[in-house]
Amino acid sequence: MKVIIIEDENKAADLLQQMLLHIDPSIDVVDKCSDLTLGVKSIQKNNPDLVFLDVELPVHSGLQLLEFFEEDEINFAIIFTTASNQYAVNAFEMSAVDYLLKPIDEDKLKLAVQKFYNQKKISASKNISVLKQNLQSPESKKIIVPVVSGFEILKLADIVYLKAEGSYTKIFIAENNSLTVSKNLKYFETLLESNNSFVRIHRSFIANIHLAKRIIRKDGYFLIMEDETQLPVITEKVEEIIRFFN
Repeated sequence: MKVIIIEDENKAADLLQQMLLHIDPSIDVVDKCSDLTLGVKSIQKNNPDLVFLDVELPVHSGLQLLEFFEEDEINFAIIFTTASNQYAVNAFEMSAVDYLLKPIDEDKLKLAVQKFYNQKKISASKNISVLKQNLQSPESKKIIVPVVSGFEILKLADIVYLKAEGSYTKIFIAENNSLTVSKNLKYFETLLESNNSFVRIHRSFIANIHLAKRIIRKDGYFLIMEDETQLPVITEKVEEIIRFFN
């Protein structure tokens, strides 16, 4: 596996190279670049399999890398390295982009490399496009979810609710559309925890409470959505929803 490291701190780049070789001696770090311009030239020259890319670089941000390539030229995967705050980390997760927080933990690096071996190639252009949009807002606007045919990009505002179906989740979207994703509901609860619109109202449901229009009580509480769907709500979550709107 050919790797390029784009990192403006020489010590950090050297340490990452040492960690990679410790994880897998067959990894070939073909170049280490201190800025994005040098990184682009090195990618064009060396045709790497994987690029470790610092987000905070001089002159150009690491997020601008793909602006230098046509879509059919992107035959490498990207793992970002970042010292970002929790909000930015959430934007990475929403966008299905691989990232490692600095200082890099070797066990997490090992998992990231293993994920690359398993996937071989990440649809980088699509994922990073969504990441850029999500970073522009205090609340992430879109989410990428894996489906059988690849990935779907969903506007969060269009998601009415999510329903647990065993180890899968069914996502119900505006206009009565839905899709099934091979992630459990807990995964989405964690992913959406920084977005106040989405509340785990029941062990089987997460609702976009901005699309709710009333709460009724009949043998328990139910949240009535704008499309007239009735979702069960546990009592303590009723109080949380009321507090949110108040």
